[in-house]
Amino acid sequence: MTIIAFIIILSVLIFVHELGHFIVAKQAGITVEEFAIGFPPRMVKLWQDEGQITLDGQPYVIGRKMSVPRTIQPGATVYAETGLDEKGRPALTRIDLVEVVKPGDKRQSGSEARIFDTISFKSSKPMAAKEGMPTYKVDALTRPTEYSINWIPLGGYVRMVGEEDPTDPGSFASKSKKIRFAVLVAGSLMNLVTAVVFFTLTSMSGVPEPVTGTNIAGEQAPIAQTVVTEVIPDTPAAAAGLQAGDIIVGDGEIEFNHIGDLIYYVDQRKGQTISLQVKRDGQILTTELTPRVDPPEGQGAMGVGISYEDTEVELTYYPVHRAFVRGLQQTGEYIALTFYLPVAIIQNIIPAEAARPTGPVGIYQQTGSAVDAAVQRDWWFPILWLTAILSTALAITNLLPLPALDGGRIMFVLIEAVRGKRIAPEKEGAIHFIGLALLLMLMLVISYYDISNPIPAIDWGSFF
Repeated sequence: MTIIAFIIILSVLIFVHELGHFIVAKQAGITVEEFAIGFPPRMVKLWQDEGQITLDGQPYVIGRKMSVPRTIQPGATVYAETGLDEKGRPALTRIDLVEVVKPGDKRQSGSEARIFDTISFKSSKPMAAKEGMPTYKVDALTRPTEYSINWIPLGGYVRMVGEEDPTDPGSFASKSKKIRFAVLVAGSLMNLVTAVVFFTLTSMSGVPEPVTGTNIAGEQAPIAQTVVTEVIPDTPAAAAGLQAGDIIVGDGEIEFNHIGDLIYYVDQRKGQTISLQVKRDGQILTTELTPRVDPPEGQGAMGVGISYEDTEVELTYYPVHRAFVRGLQQTGEYIALTFYLPVAIIQNIIPAEAARPTGPVGIYQQTGSAVDAAVQRDWWFPILWLTAILSTALAITNLLPLPALDGGRIMFVLIEAVRGKRIAPEKEGAIHFIGLALLLMLMLVISYYDISNPIPAIDWGSFF
């Protein structure tokens, strides 16, 4: 079940990311050759769109079942057969790349030199050349988009024509800076939209929230036990014999059932002797002390540290409109948290280990804990919440200005805007290739640490 959930979650996140690139690219008139989920080899080709080819000035439809070899490009000489499709449109029914050879030209075939004076076909199954066989020049070509699923389910891609070649009018590189920027940022925007959707679903599936009641101050507060975590020496609490682990239950008349009850009670009685009932090892003990009016900084009136345990929790199911607002808020909070983490590490607010990156292995481990919690409690919240977090992380990570990532490509577009001219496509392609190699190496290192020193699994039980 963990494997299935892992593949489904990654596939959904990758699908929506690539869908963002795909939609904007199509709207901008960029020729998209393939929309694929997973990395090759190909598992199955699901379907393809229609395309169009212009032969000697005459346009023809490329049907959904027609395959055009990738060796055929505008300007090529081809043999073609045409007809009418079911809608009565001129359509291509067959095409082969050919090479027109001048009489007397010599070409080597095996160990024997042959003289070509007709048309030779470049295909896996060459046809016999015939005198007078018609040929056409490809004036323009808009390839059909193929939709496929590949065997390695750890990625996906939208293959556009000429991503680094601006010479093709239908290529990504030929478009304006605004269009290229929009195509590149669309993937991360779709992941953020997906995060909002899944955070919305978590709120609709039941959010664990503390049960509240009226505390002794007359306010609504969560129900919980007040537990002593620390007793400072030479304080009223130490003199009264309080110990770490004691549960302060009340004063005999008033029960401390809510968060803040003890603090409010003591604050109203500074300088007065109070009697507290304490639960220790299953027994109720009574002790007296006098809270200080002006205690040293950081000690409090009693001189104890407290925490709240056994907080009662119930599932709250939010209606769609309120769940959507919460989804927007939570997505924004996690974006802000991501950018705050480096600052928190520098300021030693959180340890660097707590903010280390995780790779596919770590994601798989966390997926396992989420699946276990979902099955044990018959509760979709863990899987939905984890998916929302991963979608937010994927959006932000892809916008980092690193070569091979969307953010790295956006950086080149911005540099072009500042310089007034673009960096040579071959140089940009080389930088992205090197960046991809380094990212793959980094992923291997991260995966090694995920295996040797796994990130602690989320304690879903702590939500209750």
